[in-house]
Amino acid sequence: MKKQIIAAAVAATLTSVAFADISITGGMKANYKQTETGGTNDNNVTTEADLKVVGKSGDTEVVFEINSDSADGVSSDNLDVEDQWMATKVGDARIQVGTWNGSDSILSADSSRTTGKWMVDQSVGGVALKLEGSNPAASGEEHNGNVSVTAATKIMDNSVSVKVENAQNQYKISGSYAGVNYAYHTVSADAANSDKTSIQLGTTVAGIGVEYVAADADSSATITGDSWFGDTQGFNTVMTNGDDIQGFGLSTSVAGNKVTGKFFTNEVSGGTDIDFTKLIITRPLAGGTTLEVVYTDEDASGSSSDKTTVDVELAVKF
Repeated sequence: MKKQIIAAAVAATLTSVAFADISITGGMKANYKQTETGGTNDNNVTTEADLKVVGKSGDTEVVFEINSDSADGVSSDNLDVEDQWMATKVGDARIQVGTWNGSDSILSADSSRTTGKWMVDQSVGGVALKLEGSNPAASGEEHNGNVSVTAATKIMDNSVSVKVENAQNQYKISGSYAGVNYAYHTVSADAANSDKTSIQLGTTVAGIGVEYVAADADSSATITGDSWFGDTQGFNTVMTNGDDIQGFGLSTSVAGNKVTGKFFTNEVSGGTDIDFTKLIITRPLAGGTTLEVVYTDEDASGSSSDKTTVDVELAVKF
């Protein structure tokens, strides 16, 4: 009898394990960064680790992400809970509630996490519809912060989307024609002189990737993106209202290394242009790690505004 009870308990345990759907992924990176700004040198070694836990039960998914960044200090305060949200389905609609960051674009960064975010999305007749919002952006507001509606679809092999927000609308179109990839994004703001637009073109010529990227801002708008050009608000001379930026990139593989060069200019409104040269070399190493070396030269008017950075990163994902 005792053997039967033990067998039943073991079977029940194995069944619960078999039906559990939990995955754990993560990664860690270590960076050595040498920076020279106006003749002053600075050297830093930093580390950052991420752990992401995903649990699923039927159509319901829970995500919990933890981050430890040495830049936050050595105390327990450097352990942060980042994304944490739950998603489920009600009929054909998917509902997601919690905290998460969006995706950055050439025009705008969307890396900040807002609490009380919610999103409902559903496809109707080939059109993906999305309704999203968050807790009030400021105290005293009686409505959710920046509620938006997005509609996305395919039109003649082009990906097209329209996003209607409280104070602006966003329009995107991307696709490929005759071997050239293209992406167009414009933000049409309600406020005067606050529109901004980006365009990205790319193709491959004799095994070399070639790109042209540009972003323009009206006199009361600022390019705040953190993607192709890097963090425009992290430049030594930060981009401000009316500044435009454009440049081109080349990429290829050399002896197992991916090599990318980017050459672009911040066209300062009413000021002197600032030229950038960025060289990125990435190589996979034994043991599953990746080595990346990034050299960036920011050449501004006057040596005191120049900045040169060499960033060596060793990273692994699991």
